[in-house]
Amino acid sequence: MSHNACAELGGDQKGVDFEGKFLTFAAGAPSNGISGYGKGALGVDTTNGKLYINTGTFGSATWTVVGTQS
Repeated sequence: MSHNACAELGGDQKGVDFEGKFLTFAAGAPSNGISGYGKGALGVDTTNGKLYINTGTFGSATWTVVGTQS
């Protein structure tokens, strides 16, 4: 995946059934309660090497770590 594709996934998705942004990168865990990320969106913690998924809603994200990452 090229850098442009990652940037596009970080923007609002248009013309698909997914609502809002699909991908975010952060130094640390993504913040719960933020809006703009659809259910199922992915958050990458670049400091700790963990992957999160939004199990909340577009209006209020709940970021849940994926699997048993240490």
